[in-house]
Amino acid sequence: MQRGLIRGIVVFRRAFSSEHIDENLLDSIKQRIERNRRILARHSASHLKAREISTSLSNLRQSMASVEKKKKAAFEPPANSIVNIPSQVSIEVLGNGTGLLRQCFVLRTPLKTYMFNCPENACRFLWQLRLRSSSIVDVFLTSATWDNIAGISSILLSKESNAMTTRLHGAMNIKHFLECIRPFQDSDYGNCKYPSQVEEIPYTVGNYEDAGLRVTYIPMSPPLEIGRKRTVSNGDVKRVSDVDIAYLIELKAAARKIDPLKLMQMKVPKGPLIGKLKNGETITLADGRVIEPDQVFSDEKAAEEKPTLLVVECSSEEHVRSLIDSSAIQPYLKGEKVIDYIVHLSHQNVIDSPTYSKFLESIRKSSSTEHLLLNDRNQVIPAVESVYKHTKTLRKIAPSIFPELDPFDWSGIITQNNELEVGDGIFRRVAPLQRFWMRKGNNANEEPIINDLRNNDNEFSEKAKELIAQFRIEEEASCSDCEYPKVSFFGTSSAVPSKYRNVTGYLVETSENSGLLVDVGEGTYGQMRAILGDLGCKKMLTNLKCVLITHAHQDHMNGLYTIVDRRKEAFEALDLPYQPLVLVCNRNVLKPLKTYSLCFENIESLMEIVDISRHPITPPSSPSSSSQPGAKRPRLPSPHLPPTRDIIPDLPTSYNKDQWKLEELNAVQVHHTRMANGYVMKVAGKKLVFSGDTKPCDLLVEEGKDADLLIHEATFEDGHEADALRKRHSTMGQAVDVGQRMNAKNVVLTHFSARYPKVPMLPEYLDELKIGIAMDMLRVRFDKLHLLPKLLPIYREIYVEELFELTIKKEQRVLREKEGIEQPNQKRGQKRAQES
Repeated sequence: MQRGLIRGIVVFRRAFSSEHIDENLLDSIKQRIERNRRILARHSASHLKAREISTSLSNLRQSMASVEKKKKAAFEPPANSIVNIPSQVSIEVLGNGTGLLRQCFVLRTPLKTYMFNCPENACRFLWQLRLRSSSIVDVFLTSATWDNIAGISSILLSKESNAMTTRLHGAMNIKHFLECIRPFQDSDYGNCKYPSQVEEIPYTVGNYEDAGLRVTYIPMSPPLEIGRKRTVSNGDVKRVSDVDIAYLIELKAAARKIDPLKLMQMKVPKGPLIGKLKNGETITLADGRVIEPDQVFSDEKAAEEKPTLLVVECSSEEHVRSLIDSSAIQPYLKGEKVIDYIVHLSHQNVIDSPTYSKFLESIRKSSSTEHLLLNDRNQVIPAVESVYKHTKTLRKIAPSIFPELDPFDWSGIITQNNELEVGDGIFRRVAPLQRFWMRKGNNANEEPIINDLRNNDNEFSEKAKELIAQFRIEEEASCSDCEYPKVSFFGTSSAVPSKYRNVTGYLVETSENSGLLVDVGEGTYGQMRAILGDLGCKKMLTNLKCVLITHAHQDHMNGLYTIVDRRKEAFEALDLPYQPLVLVCNRNVLKPLKTYSLCFENIESLMEIVDISRHPITPPSSPSSSSQPGAKRPRLPSPHLPPTRDIIPDLPTSYNKDQWKLEELNAVQVHHTRMANGYVMKVAGKKLVFSGDTKPCDLLVEEGKDADLLIHEATFEDGHEADALRKRHSTMGQAVDVGQRMNAKNVVLTHFSARYPKVPMLPEYLDELKIGIAMDMLRVRFDKLHLLPKLLPIYREIYVEELFELTIKKEQRVLREKEGIEQPNQKRGQKRAQES
């Protein structure tokens, strides 16, 4: 390939050196060179030399990063310096185990933030605690389960390229799995690197220490025979690793302050010597006197602090026994030392076990210990202001299509104090955002975190109220017998979630007892639970027959593991016999699924997989017919997948047409990554089309002709056609054109770029063509679809500020592009004027 490129360049130079240049020949050579360059760029990763060069460049970058790090360290105090001892340390709850976020919390200091477990949506909601992903350097994992690791990939991807190395503590094999699920790893886009390097520190290391604290890893595992029984495959989901890790955190003594009066008495001059004393170094004055730091430190005692924390999550009673037997906590069980806080993350059935009670009795010898409980039995509190407040606003406009979120009828204020916690015996069932001090410094100037979710009836302008009143009249009048299919939008953002939009996920309810999911981005389960409530979500999961995944990008499939796990729990909670979930996807989706099952827990046994990237098998001709003269040869499978594939014949025996209400299901190849598909289906007598991620696709138009509903991606606004083409997405105008050519009766646009956090641009032609715009938490029955375009005037009024900002940005972009085109013309004109 490289030889062909060099040969083309040589011929190109010869053509230029000749007196008579053949224009056709030059064009031909240019096309060949461009073609070879494209091929080389696409397949260079498979070439040995290219891989060697890539490795050399990677090593060079790491060396440069190391030099920069050393250079930076030269101007900063060492890690063990007194300067790095935090003046204040707090335990802050991010998720209390309910609602949109599973249990997780951070240990926060002015210099560093330590995160304990990283579930789905953790990255999206860090801003609730005024934290950014870049501030998360150490992640401590109590067990290698999906609930604890699901959000790590998003944390890493949202960091800047110069971010510090992210350390994953405790559980093993996490880094291996992260390498497998890196977004955009498809060969069409090349190999994507996480901006932050990842270092895995396994529990076998024993402990971790820095200037602020010391962490002791306490591995907990059941006896070998019990562990083997757990991992025997009997058709149930089994954890590959039975090791849980507890963490014992001990703060280092707070730095003492310098007493200025003592400095004056000791006649220590101003300057760098005082800085050395602050750092705990001994100094020698000009007159020969040696001054020790203790001689100038203040005698004031530090404010009351609680320096010891134990973090525990036990999967079973055997793990609790292992914890009790651990040598690391024997001094605390014997009363020789005191544990100030214990954060309990265990499931309720373990908390209620006799063995756990024995552990608590041993700890209660020290009555000062505070027991903080984070699990799914806690009170559901709508702590995420952006999600709940935004949905409340939309519900005031159209209550029939924007449901009330769980907890229903909740209204109030959420702070970092203890007003919302619930006492449960010795436990404090904590609330999201709640804060507990281990060391309380001077935080007088710190602005408190307050989420105001009270109902506010005066948030709309008079014009908006008039438009809403007109809409409500039409809303009440629109009702028919066509309730199903019903479509719920769990996520309408592209690639990454935003403050108000989650990534892709759609639920199609085909009847009261049947439903299917199209794509399951990270956080899909949390969104479903918020819309349906705890019991409603369990019923929906048991009614869920099938999951259809359009392609392997993480914003379309990273929520699958949670759905599978929660679905199994729902069958157990409702005492129903388990029915495997049918998964329709391509082999790129199956790669991380298999890796997860190998590394952590086997969930493949809970699913029946339909791999649509396999070729349909065509039976060969019989031997008797092939032996006859003139008989046709056996037809071999085509090297290319069929552009449109009927999925119904490939569905397992659990498929029941009458039960599922799924009459037709076709996978249509679209223009995004390799093996990306849209889906055309007929459910409950209606034809639905899901485009998935794609640029405008004629085949989808053909297969979706006369659709009752088209749900099409519209990642970019009009004017970004070049970006859309490069990233293989559609603009809003292109998506609308697909709907027009398809002759779709209803068109809903979705999958908007994160640059439109609340609302995308709303051009006037959407009203003329009756196009709907999807919002998160939209749940619309089929006879209400015609109402969606009528919401556009209301959106323009209530989001006037956001739309104004988008318009300004668009005008600035157009002006920059215009100046970029005119500037060379102006330069040429000036040059001609000078020559004349």
